Amino acid sequence: MSTTPRVMDKEALGAEGARWVAHALREAMAGGQRVSLALSGGSTTGQVYRELVKQDVTWALVDFYFVDERFVPPEHPDSNYLLAEETLLKPLGIQAHQVFRMQGERTDRDQAARDYEALLPDVLDVVVLGMGEDGHTASLFPGHTALEERQRRVLAVVGPKPPPWRMTLTLPVLQAARKVLGLVTGAGKRDIVARFRAGEDLPAARVTQAEWMMDRAAAGPDNTGGGSMQREQAQFGVLGMGVMGQSLALNVADQGVRVAVWDIEPKRFEDLKQKGAPPSLHGHAALEDFVAALERPRRILMMVTAGAPVDSVMGRLEPLLQPGDIVIDGGNSWFQDTRRREAAWRQKGLQFMGMGVSGGEEGARHGPSLMPGGPTEAYALVRPVLEAIAAKREGSPCVTHVGPDGAGHFVKMVHNGIEYADMQLLAETYDLLRRGLGLSADALADLFTQWNQGIAESFLLETTIQVLRKKDPDTGRPLVEQVLDKAGQKGTGKWTVQVGLDLGVALPSIAGALDARNLSSLKDERVAASGVLAGPSGESLSAEEKAHLAAWVHDALYAARVATYAQGLRLIQAASREYKWSVPLAELARIWRAGCIIRAQLLTPLREAYTQQPDLANLMLAGNLAPVLAKLAPAWRKTVGVATRLGIPTPVFSASLAYFDSYRSAELPQNLTQAQRDAFGAHTYQRRDRPDAGFVHSDWS
Repeated sequence: MSTTPRVMDKEALGAEGARWVAHALREAMAGGQRVSLALSGGSTTGQVYRELVKQDVTWALVDFYFVDERFVPPEHPDSNYLLAEETLLKPLGIQAHQVFRMQGERTDRDQAARDYEALLPDVLDVVVLGMGEDGHTASLFPGHTALEERQRRVLAVVGPKPPPWRMTLTLPVLQAARKVLGLVTGAGKRDIVARFRAGEDLPAARVTQAEWMMDRAAAGPDNTGGGSMQREQAQFGVLGMGVMGQSLALNVADQGVRVAVWDIEPKRFEDLKQKGAPPSLHGHAALEDFVAALERPRRILMMVTAGAPVDSVMGRLEPLLQPGDIVIDGGNSWFQDTRRREAAWRQKGLQFMGMGVSGGEEGARHGPSLMPGGPTEAYALVRPVLEAIAAKREGSPCVTHVGPDGAGHFVKMVHNGIEYADMQLLAETYDLLRRGLGLSADALADLFTQWNQGIAESFLLETTIQVLRKKDPDTGRPLVEQVLDKAGQKGTGKWTVQVGLDLGVALPSIAGALDARNLSSLKDERVAASGVLAGPSGESLSAEEKAHLAAWVHDALYAARVATYAQGLRLIQAASREYKWSVPLAELARIWRAGCIIRAQLLTPLREAYTQQPDLANLMLAGNLAPVLAKLAPAWRKTVGVATRLGIPTPVFSASLAYFDSYRSAELPQNLTQAQRDAFGAHTYQRRDRPDAGFVHSDWS
């Protein structure tokens, strides 16, 4: 290094680097001439760019070039241009004619490099560089023939990490630049910095005029300027600082675990500080630093949006990880995606888990229900942390190893499907008692409070009481009455029904809840239809019905809830057989009893049922629940009957009752259905008197 590097805290490096660049630009444009600024990629330079936006520079006089670029489209997450655009160019309102972008989307790589040569000024005024763990700078890697190039100013080269093809400025261009700032951060760079300072001939060392800034982690314990001890490595990482990610990170830190966190938006670290983040929790602006800060084997909980963002983040993480490291996807990912990702990483020696997290923001912060799936050996390594942060019921943590690969996300998906149906049952209860008995929101809240002391007790009923009691500050009326009757959904309920169809498992209660939400979205059509399609007229409740309807609905709610859970657990059983997961249903009942959205008193007899009979075909057959259903069925039927007579829709009460009646019926009319199929399509059928004789076809004419 040509000068003694400036060593500082990581948090200060962005602002200091930005001040350096701004000063260099102002010096270069002192006579009013245009100046050139060449940008490189990487999270550390991104930190500088975000601070550079705040600097006082005549940006209309600055032309922007690039030190290197990957051969990817400009909107690709790996594009250096995309980083510069999001952190610097867009915030500053830089005009298109000021930006000279390397065209990484081109397939004629060598010609693209030659075309960029024609755009470069003779000498660059200011250049910002980084340094890799192998000592490379720009895309000039140790031992590469490009280091010896003296004629060409821009080359297309192959790097050691994906995506392999890069476009890069050559050493003569960098060495001729008037001002060069070099940036280094992270404990992962400490060894290369030591070799660099010892005079080893590394690519970055050949840019001799560069002035270097680095954080204390990169400088090492002997070069921190104050001789202070290096921070201990973090024991657990949380990636993604949305609401759930922040809450889980704080929860982990509360358990005395040293936590490293990262987010694409470093400003979210300030949110954590405002929420009381303890000293054991540290944010990292650079993904590389985040990974390097973790002790091995690394344990990383990833809380990002399901779908393509998960694959994108995994692609960025993969080259930074080492065999044995563990990444847990804690979002609501599609279970087949989780199976695919786990299999792909297993081949590379990396461990991937999919984990359902239930409980919302409050649960994540103070104790969620956790449903991890993946390799057994990976679970053993993350188990202490997961058990520490999970909700507790009777001293037992609400977490268990659900099964291999996608089992955890599958179970969470079904959990959410049950949640959909339970919420709809409560909505139907509210509607029937409100319209049938004329109960106010306050009266319903009082009634539900009584119910919540007995067998109907549940978190969702408790939430319903809370919602009904809330008053609108504008009108003084119950706030629920001001909420438009259109309910949304995020997809897990739909996935549940789709998988039920794939596996041949009937889920009428969950499907009914989805249908109810879909129909609710047709608000304008429903308003118009209400003036065309007449409902029952002249119907009223008898004295007996008025006296007993609330009690009937209470019993129907519990019975329908049993039928709903029976459907969901039957789907989990079917998937467990299909994918050889061996999901322990009794354990699911245990971990759902606290922390999660569908926690309910029902889970206690449910757990008992599957503990006594793990292969129970259907929850409704359980010895401790079948007699209860028989006792409650009359009230269930009266509830649906009253609703039908009054024209009040109860899709899940009705579907659950139909499921119960269908399952308990020794005879169903599908003999006619199959005969019809054979009559018009020769689909064959089995004879009742000879079922083992195989399928036969008859001439029905």
